[in-house]
Amino acid sequence: MSAQIHFVRHAETLFNVSGQLQGWCDSPLTERGERQAAALGEWMRDVPLAAAFVSDLTRTRTTMSAALAGHPHLVPTPLRELREWHFGSWEGQPNADLWTPVFEAHGKRYAPGPADWPGVTADGFDSVIDSIHRFDPIGRAETGADVNARVEAALKIVVAAAERATQQGAGDVLVVTHGSVLGGLLRSLDPEHRFGGSVPNCGVISVALQDGKWGAAGVDGSCGMVA
Repeated sequence: MSAQIHFVRHAETLFNVSGQLQGWCDSPLTERGERQAAALGEWMRDVPLAAAFVSDLTRTRTTMSAALAGHPHLVPTPLRELREWHFGSWEGQPNADLWTPVFEAHGKRYAPGPADWPGVTADGFDSVIDSIHRFDPIGRAETGADVNARVEAALKIVVAAAERATQQGAGDVLVVTHGSVLGGLLRSLDPEHRFGGSVPNCGVISVALQDGKWGAAGVDGSCGMVA
C-alpha cells in the first residue's frame, strides 16, 4: 500500500480575518486559528508519519508545530519552495484591491466569499499569477513561471519522500503550505484537478498513488470548522 501525502493549508490568521493579501508577508494565528491547529494535531495523532515538510513562513511553521503534537520526534523540513505566491506591492493590501482588476482581466467579477475562482482558474493558475505581476507597480510579484518552478521543485522532494516511505512501509507524509500553492501542487500531481474554491484554513487534502497516478484519497475540512 502506498504512503499518502496529506496537504494542509495553514490555520486561520489575522490577515485571513481582516481580508488582507498574505503572500510572503505574515500575520499571527488568531485564537480560532490556534484551536484549528490543535484540532489538526488531534486529527494527525494516530496517522503514521514518516516525513513532514512545511513552508518556511511563520503561519505554516506554527500550524505544523501543533500538527505534530502527537509526533514529538519528527522534525519537519522547511522548504522556501512551499511559500505562498509573492504578491509584490499588494502584500498586506485589501484583497479586493488586487482581485478586482485580476478578475476583470479574466472576464469575471470579484465578490468576496462567493468569488468565481473556478471560472478564473479554469485554464490553470499561470494567467492569474502573470496578471498579478503585470499589475504590480514595483514589479516584485512572481510570474507564473516563477511559481511553477518552485512548486515542481517542492513536489520532487515531497514525492521522493513518499516513495521512500512506501518502499519502507514507514508511514505517510505531511505537508503544511498555503491555499494558492496547495492548489498548484494538486494540479501538478493531477492535471485534471480543478480549483473548486478556497481550501479552508486547516483543511486536509490527502492524495495517494493509484495505478501509477496520484489522485485524491480524501478531503477533510473538520479542523477548519472549529469555532
